[in-house]
Amino acid sequence: MAAVNDQKIGRRLPGTGFGFPVLGGQLLYGRTLVAITAAGMAVKPDHADAVAVVGLSEERVDNSTGADGDITVEVEGGVWGIPVAGATIADKGATVYAADDNTLQLTNAGGELAAGTLKMIDADGHWVDLG
Repeated sequence: MAAVNDQKIGRRLPGTGFGFPVLGGQLLYGRTLVAITAAGMAVKPDHADAVAVVGLSEERVDNSTGADGDITVEVEGGVWGIPVAGATIADKGATVYAADDNTLQLTNAGGELAAGTLKMIDADGHWVDLG
C-alpha cells in the first residue's frame, strides 16, 4: 500500500551486525564467511543446508559439540578485503560465489551461494560487498 503519511522504519548503520544461532556441530572461524539455513541457523557456506550467505563472523564460535542454537555468532555485512580467485578489474560489479568459508570465486559451477559483489580491485586487494 502506498504511504499516506511519514513512515517510521528501523535502520542499521554500516558495521552493525546481526546475531544468528549456530547449528549444532558447526565450528565457525573468525572473519570467515557465514551462511544460514532455511531455519535461520548459522553454518558454513558449503554446508548442504545453506541457503544464503549473510556476511563475515566477528569471531570464532565453536558449537561443534553443542545442540542447535546453543551459541550465537555475530555476523557483519559491508565491504571487505577478500581475495576473489581469478578476478581482474574487468570483473568489477560481478557477483561472487562462496566455494567455502574462505574462498570466493567468479563462477557458480557447483551450485555455490552468491556471496556478494566485487566492488573494486586496487593496490590493497579485492573489495567485496557482502551486503
